[in-house]
Amino acid sequence: MIKKLKNLLEKDYQNVSFNLENWGEILDDSCDISVFCLESTVNYYVAYYEGHNLSFVLQEDNKPIGLLPLMLHQENGEWIISSNGVGILPPIFVNNIARKVKKRLEKQLADILSTVTAELNIKKFILLEHSYQLSSWYQLWIDRAKRQFLTYQLGIDLSQDVENIRLDFRKSYKPLVNKALKEWDVKIHENNIDDTFEEFRLLHLEVAGKKTRNLNSWDIQKEQIKKGEAFLVSVNDGKKMIGAGLFNYSRDMGMYSVGAYKRELFDKPIGHAVQMVAIEKLKELGCSIYFLGQKSTHLDNKLPSDKELSISYFKEGFAGFVYIQPQLEVCSNE
Repeated sequence: MIKKLKNLLEKDYQNVSFNLENWGEILDDSCDISVFCLESTVNYYVAYYEGHNLSFVLQEDNKPIGLLPLMLHQENGEWIISSNGVGILPPIFVNNIARKVKKRLEKQLADILSTVTAELNIKKFILLEHSYQLSSWYQLWIDRAKRQFLTYQLGIDLSQDVENIRLDFRKSYKPLVNKALKEWDVKIHENNIDDTFEEFRLLHLEVAGKKTRNLNSWDIQKEQIKKGEAFLVSVNDGKKMIGAGLFNYSRDMGMYSVGAYKRELFDKPIGHAVQMVAIEKLKELGCSIYFLGQKSTHLDNKLPSDKELSISYFKEGFAGFVYIQPQLEVCSNE
């Protein structure tokens, strides 16, 4: 089915290619690239949801000038189209693309989404906006959408020096960070990662109490570290790992991806040490923003669980600002 769909799109749209070898080249010539736009990140979500990569490159005069991170997976027998299991990200275009060309390509992309949703009988999908200003892509869909809603995202401005960043921490966090860094062995892992990463995966399994995702998704995250797109921060008490966090990054943005901390030590500031060291590392890497994740509220489209509220509260204690992420729900082929 997916192969047939790709063949159909390449036949109907001559400038569409599912050969993704130019993905990195396009990102290198683009601005404000988020972690979600990396090819490895899309591959991770494809593995996590056991779906299919439908990302494609757009060409103009036989030159790659844009791409759309896209994937398909099924829930209860129904196809879901997205970039990350949640919603569709804006397309990425190279710098200095003519406005007229960009507008034409965005309309073409809208047609492609209509084709895909019709072929797979997808009744609705979500569009995500990742810019502080509404993109022309997002505005193209406003009049076509059925409804809109907002989420609140937590961030840290990494252009500041570390001391100013620490000023935004929740007051109670500052002594906890200092205590944690003194009490435990906190390390960053970027090389020779295999054994440490496996220890982290097993810790996550222990804490979760069950297998929450497949091994392929873990292998992709390990490869991201080896490729220089992620790092692991571990906290050890002697030789025993008591907590760790995985952080992804692009040229412009860092992201907190997953953490695991010993249940019996949840009242200890293990996560505080992990976050502080990660902030310093992301600054060193040249990222301009650190994305901690969504702030959970009772206004969310899906009511958050107590666990999600607790995690959100923890992360908010480090955030320097909260920004709004608008989303549109589009009903397909009506």
